[in-house]
Amino acid sequence: MSSPDDQALEWLVRLNDTKADDHLREEFARWHAVPEHAKAWTQAEAFWNRLNPVTAEIRRRRRLSRRAAIAGGSALVLAPLTVWLTRPGRFADYRTLAGETRELLLPDGSRVELAAGSALSMDYATKERRLVLHLGEAFFKVATDPERPFIVNAGQAEFIALGTAFNVRLFEDQVSLTVTEHRVLARNGQVETVVEEGHKLAIGGSLATNAQPVDIDTETAWRQGILVFEATPLGEVMDVLGRNAGWNVMISDAARRIPVTAIFKLSRISDAPETIARTLPVRLSRLPGGVIIIRTK
Repeated sequence: MSSPDDQALEWLVRLNDTKADDHLREEFARWHAVPEHAKAWTQAEAFWNRLNPVTAEIRRRRRLSRRAAIAGGSALVLAPLTVWLTRPGRFADYRTLAGETRELLLPDGSRVELAAGSALSMDYATKERRLVLHLGEAFFKVATDPERPFIVNAGQAEFIALGTAFNVRLFEDQVSLTVTEHRVLARNGQVETVVEEGHKLAIGGSLATNAQPVDIDTETAWRQGILVFEATPLGEVMDVLGRNAGWNVMISDAARRIPVTAIFKLSRISDAPETIARTLPVRLSRLPGGVIIIRTK
């Protein structure tokens, strides 16, 4: 039997269907009567409320009866879901929209390529050059300045350039560093690691913290309009796809851990969710407002 979070997603889809009727809502009430389900549904309300502009459109199109709000919300999303609409970095110095990449020339001559759906802030001072990646992904090409270290903060990690070029991706509490030239000093709390060229370091969550050799072209393929994933958790894959396409993705806890190996062209990114659904043990639904819901079969 599927987990409660998968079941809640299934109910979200069913209740937002134009065919939803009193019989379906009575069935939902019986499901909700189970304490475990009721607890999950209640916790989900806060997440769904974060999608107010989207859910308003869904209600307008689907004309859901208020009777669908048996549990106190019109159609709610379970707590262990990833909701991408509300983003950090609202007041960042630089932001990119869905499908937009941007190249920045910094005051010292350093260059940054900001991936789609990303946010970056800059704080250049007399003794250091510090940037903060609030969300998304960026590639840094650093201009040499021995008097002012070049530092990038992302999540819980801090990266200090040692005359170098490198790529940083931030996903929830997980951050990865790929060094394409020279070296980078990575700090995670009290732990320091020097990452060499051609290596990737993953920090946070359940990811390994030892630098591993990688193919640089694969890791930075997004700069060429291609997204490459090798045994990447589906949650992270959908984060990248969502940032590029502008989708609001909700994915169950079980589905988000499924590994994905795939290549997607940004020019055909609209086909990616359905391709994933055909090749993985998941079900996918689209709701108005660019909402994509994924749960296990």
